[in-house]
Amino acid sequence: MIPLLMVHGWAFDASFWDPMRERLTDFPIRCIDLGFSGRADRPGLRRPLVVAHSMGLAWALATVPRPWAGLLAINAFPAFTRTASFVDGVSPRVVERMRARFGEDPHGVTAEFLARCGLPQADLSGLRAKPLGEALDWLAVCDERAALAELDCPVRALAGTADVIVPQSMSRALYARHDLYLLERAGHLLPLTHPDWVEAHLRDFAAQVAPPMALEEP
Repeated sequence: MIPLLMVHGWAFDASFWDPMRERLTDFPIRCIDLGFSGRADRPGLRRPLVVAHSMGLAWALATVPRPWAGLLAINAFPAFTRTASFVDGVSPRVVERMRARFGEDPHGVTAEFLARCGLPQADLSGLRAKPLGEALDWLAVCDERAALAELDCPVRALAGTADVIVPQSMSRALYARHDLYLLERAGHLLPLTHPDWVEAHLRDFAAQVAPPMALEEP
């Protein structure tokens, strides 16, 4: 099976992918952990199918070496904040308010964000403020849209029509040239709230991008 490299988003860790890993035991899987609540772990895979959630896509585009076999973007974005060249982005005030408060109350800011995502009772006992704050600063300015456009591999995007973090209009703009699948009334945590739907898409997509055995590179 094609190897999967999974990348979580802001305020999460590698355990975010546990529901998917339980369903995908026939795939070789490695998970990036950005160190927001424990030790960072950034394994590499040769020609992976990258599965990225939320800010994890921007991070993967900036960091994970090519080539990739494919990209499955879930509630994900290569750029977040609205600019003159990205009018569909989120208002800069949203991120600036988070940044302004984060230094004094990292747990409070993170808890509010996770509650908006749909996790009002998240365990933040292991939160590591420094890497999380640095990632928030980067989120405010990152723009990997050119890297997404330059990818030499198939791309499929999954999003929810009720996602309050990445609005439907933003997903439609970002993936206008790619296959975008929207799930009605679903929010920002598709791998947690609708794992069966995500699994079905992942398996279908993996079957499309996996090269025939006879043609695999040595």
